[in-house]
Amino acid sequence: MSYHIYTTKGIVLAERPIREADRVYRIMTRDLGLIHATALGVRKEASKLRGNIEPFSLSFISLVRGKDRWRITSAEFVRDISHAPTIARPFALLEKLIQGEATHPELFDAVEKMIFSPISDGEAFEIRLVSNILFHLGYLKASNMTAGKNMLIKAINEGIQASHL
Repeated sequence: MSYHIYTTKGIVLAERPIREADRVYRIMTRDLGLIHATALGVRKEASKLRGNIEPFSLSFISLVRGKDRWRITSAEFVRDISHAPTIARPFALLEKLIQGEATHPELFDAVEKMIFSPISDGEAFEIRLVSNILFHLGYLKASNMTAGKNMLIKAINEGIQASHL
């Protein structure tokens, strides 16, 4: 039986260990949306995936669709994004807001652009990233994106409240 291998760019949002040497990852991909993917044997020292797919990293990931979830067949590390200040909370918000495997290429591109932009202020970075996420998911109006810091925070809070989180 042959399988189709999908290769896409993805941002690893989170991981959790399962069994003795495996992990389940939550990955926001450009082409497939937010997916759950299993990497078998990734925690073994000899694993070819070890180091190429870590939380808060950008990678090119090859996947095969399984019965219940995706399985990672290979990965190529592109860049570490854990250096960005306060990245965990916006990524947790992404995990909560995106349901199913609907693709959001504009959202992926906006998040990728934000993560690789020069960062001067951690709080301002987090506010801009969260506002971009909410805008691309339809919880924030474009007119709010140019507002001042306090007005933007108010609009973000209203957007999160509208999402019923």
